[in-house]
Amino acid sequence: MPGMHGSSDGAVTEAPRVTKSMGEPINSPGAELEITYSSDGKTAIFVSTREGSIESPGNPYNFDIWMSYYENDAWQPPIHLGSGIDPTVGPNINTSAWELEPSFSDDGNVIYFTRYEPGNILSGDLYVVQKVDGVWQSAKNWNDVPELPNINTSTGEEHCPIIVSDSLIYFNYNQPGVTEDSDIWKVEKKDGVWQEPVSLGTKVNSPQRDHMHWTGLSKDGKSLVITSMRTDLDSRGGHDMWISHQDENGEWQEPINLGDTINTGGEDMCWTFTPDGKKFTGSWGPHGTYDMDIRWIYKDDVPLLRNFEPIGPPPNLLLNSKAVTSVD
Repeated sequence: MPGMHGSSDGAVTEAPRVTKSMGEPINSPGAELEITYSSDGKTAIFVSTREGSIESPGNPYNFDIWMSYYENDAWQPPIHLGSGIDPTVGPNINTSAWELEPSFSDDGNVIYFTRYEPGNILSGDLYVVQKVDGVWQSAKNWNDVPELPNINTSTGEEHCPIIVSDSLIYFNYNQPGVTEDSDIWKVEKKDGVWQEPVSLGTKVNSPQRDHMHWTGLSKDGKSLVITSMRTDLDSRGGHDMWISHQDENGEWQEPINLGDTINTGGEDMCWTFTPDGKKFTGSWGPHGTYDMDIRWIYKDDVPLLRNFEPIGPPPNLLLNSKAVTSVD
């Protein structure tokens, strides 16, 4: 099936030896990546190409969003968030496009995610879907939701944001002539109005692809975990996980590679924290492929993360909205 391991010609590299596989049923013969969790840690939402995903014509990968419950001390078989789902269980959000980077809001009543043209990771738009009176509604583009900043453009918002609060969001921008590949930016609300986005600067943003994933900000707002393809001497190759800190003036500094407990010569990307802050979970695959599995490690076993206290799941910015108009 499309998206099976070994379906790409990318170079094969060893899986990291320190991290552990999430195992079945989270991992499958397909590709799995970008896992996040509900606030109580008992529901996981992630991306997979497993059997049952909707075909993306003309592309070998069928990325859809799946959900699993933790019951009886084990993760249960994942549920496809597609047309056959009971709207009291989850939303119908999967299409023949790529649906990626999902996260529950802290109250569980919103799912934020990104939708892409298949095969084009710089084509994304941010979407949101809301549960109202126990029933999941239809997904809406961020630009159509008054509570959210109007940041989707025709050239793409690659990857997910970090929603710090109702007045500060870090996100990933792809603007030809303005950004270098994909860069990390922020948007702030002042006096009730979302302002124009601002880049985090050339120390955090490299000429290669740079982005972040949901819970990768410290509670004090001064440290940021990022995924980058930067080619610095410390790079292990492909995507690596890095950490940047603010200086005394609040300026973001050159990122530091998280090291060999996480990074390999393959693709190490989109790592995030469990809600209790104790585990770090993310995706690994051979270099140059999307043929990934989800892995985990205790946060304290990553030296540069021992003093890192992550924020939890993103806030529900639609909390005061009764409903998002149900239009696909």
